[in-house]
Amino acid sequence: MNAVFFVVGAIAAIWSAVKSEVVRRSLVDSLPPQFQDDYTSRYAFSVYALSTSTPLPLQAEYMKSSWGFCVFCLCISLGFFFSQNVVFGSFFLLWFFWAVFSTMKSWRTYKENCSRETSQNAKEQS
Repeated sequence: MNAVFFVVGAIAAIWSAVKSEVVRRSLVDSLPPQFQDDYTSRYAFSVYALSTSTPLPLQAEYMKSSWGFCVFCLCISLGFFFSQNVVFGSFFLLWFFWAVFSTMKSWRTYKENCSRETSQNAKEQS
């Protein structure tokens, strides 16, 4: 059973990393010049991914990537618990809680951006 959790966690990690890289490559040209190289762009990525200037479809892809990372952490944690490795299971469980907390904060920002876009479209139609 533990192997299933590790395989699903690995699939979630790969899927999340690919989604994240697609969004990062889409945004890197719109970042300020000091954040456009590969090293520093990763520090500004989460801020600019949920910026109001970022198109909503890219923000949605970023959110999918964040949720995929949460799935990865939970699956790996469960895999370690089923392997009776409580130390690593607890470590990944704490990482899962941190990831969910961070993702929920990002989700609120994304929802605010969606409602802002909806209200702007309503004003333009009036």
